[in-house]
Amino acid sequence: MRALVKTGAAICLSVSLLAFTARPAGASIIVQRDATASTTALELWFRAPSAGYDSQNPGIARLALTALAASRPTSHGTSLAEFVKALGGTLSINAYADLSMVGVSVPSWQGAGAAKHLAAAYFTPSISDDGLKTAVRDCAIAGTESRFDADRLLQDALFAHVFESGPAHYAPTPQSASDFSKIPAQDVKAFAARAFAPANAIVSAAGAIDDAVMAPFDRVSQGSPAQPPLDSALSNRATDVAVDAAVEGLGLAWTGPGITDEKNATAMDFIADYLFDPDHGTLTTTLPAKSQVLIDGQFITLHDPGVMLVTVSGSGAADMRQNVLDAVSALQKPMDAKTFAAARAAFVYHILSQIQTPLSRADNFGWYAAEGNLPYAPGSDSGAYLRAAESLDPGFIAQAARRFLQHPSVVTLSGNKKSQGAAI
Repeated sequence: MRALVKTGAAICLSVSLLAFTARPAGASIIVQRDATASTTALELWFRAPSAGYDSQNPGIARLALTALAASRPTSHGTSLAEFVKALGGTLSINAYADLSMVGVSVPSWQGAGAAKHLAAAYFTPSISDDGLKTAVRDCAIAGTESRFDADRLLQDALFAHVFESGPAHYAPTPQSASDFSKIPAQDVKAFAARAFAPANAIVSAAGAIDDAVMAPFDRVSQGSPAQPPLDSALSNRATDVAVDAAVEGLGLAWTGPGITDEKNATAMDFIADYLFDPDHGTLTTTLPAKSQVLIDGQFITLHDPGVMLVTVSGSGAADMRQNVLDAVSALQKPMDAKTFAAARAAFVYHILSQIQTPLSRADNFGWYAAEGNLPYAPGSDSGAYLRAAESLDPGFIAQAARRFLQHPSVVTLSGNKKSQGAAI
């Protein structure tokens, strides 16, 4: 499962947490209504490669997303970013290797207004000179900040080695300001017109939702369905490399089942939760109380293939390599039944506790819809994810670990202070 913001607590694990409906046109509109919610969360997801359709402009998706949010429709109009900021709401812009997402979370009484601004900004894209200038600045800042984010650096470096070509080979947010400033304005506008067409959109809405909120998205359910998920070509061998960086870190990545291989993908989620969750993973709990090392792990449920990603950051991160490998190796033998039963119950709780707020629900359903398997999303009324989790047993977990977790690609970040002024 892709990492989600961990907020709230599951209120009940035996029934569906969501009221779920979807329109028939390619499952392009997903609505989870909650009459008790005080907020409205709206997200647009697009299958659009972060480096552009020809891979010539790394970062173009993030730049286009940001520019549209910052552009005013008229000289006296209000941009989407200004509208959300005035309400004290949240504007989220995320460019993944194969997906682009923009979302808002606002007070429920402003849901209809937010929907109008969101649809206007992206379904009739018009990038102003000022909007593009603001976007270049904001993206450059984000890229500079990423130089000090070990998790981000490790994932980008690992994906660059694991995938030899395709969207996943390129970092969604380049680290150098020049990477954004050199992208021609006409390329940004052409990309936005193609990538953010209504027919390529998936709308994920959660919380306080009524017909007025959904009205601006009627165009999504008209015309041709969104393009299929975008896959990347795997490298033919695992790599082990050291990278000069401003922070210390260790990353390991194994390729695993795609999102349609539901039982094995769920087994990978279980392993990531059991071993590497930063709060309660068994490897995390073995660290000394004053350790400066932070461990995180997730199975990133890409359409095909998925990736088990483990990152270790902080002083002494590289020394944890054998600990990670030993933890994975230990799971290649079946756990005892009592330990497994407790671990599986905790796993289900942890998964469902991550989708309690309207914003996290919209994020969860949008991701799985965009990657091509909406019914498998945790919390879906289909129950597919929970059935897969309940079907797991110690033998199957051991078999999955032996099959998918044998030969990782490894990246080590140096923590060289001289790297702070330059992109790696």
